[in-house]
Amino acid sequence: MKALVTYYSRTGTTKAVGEAIARKLGADCEEIIDLKKRTGLRPIRFLIAGREAMGRKLTNIKFDRSPDDYDLIIVGTPIWAGNITPAVRTYLGSQRLEGKRVAFFCTDGDGCEKAFEDMKKLVPKAIVCGSLGIPEKEVKTSAHLEKVKTFVASLRK
Repeated sequence: MKALVTYYSRTGTTKAVGEAIARKLGADCEEIIDLKKRTGLRPIRFLIAGREAMGRKLTNIKFDRSPDDYDLIIVGTPIWAGNITPAVRTYLGSQRLEGKRVAFFCTDGDGCEKAFEDMKKLVPKAIVCGSLGIPEKEVKTSAHLEKVKTFVASLRK
């Protein structure tokens, strides 16, 4: 099984989880790059990003690896204002994942179930084979690694 872990991460939290999943699974790993500048004063930056996520906005993204070359695609996102990020929404909406096995992960304590439902709707003809929600505080203490191990084992079945 050839697998790809792809994710968007602004602060590095989702990246840490994505890389841990890729290591455990022996998968290729790639970050989705949002071409929109998302820096600036913290409160303003968070408000704008949250508003775009709530509005289900799309953005310009960059990535190199085509999911066409993989049997399993695992897609990760942080949760912004209870929603998936514009970068991941754009990625999922632009890829042909019909008949592909896909799995999702998110980093946040709240909002993951809603995010997973939204992600499933963006890939209606894909075979969703798992999801994993990780609170940010678990990533900071490496407590997420046991959940990653269990998640990867479920994907191998």
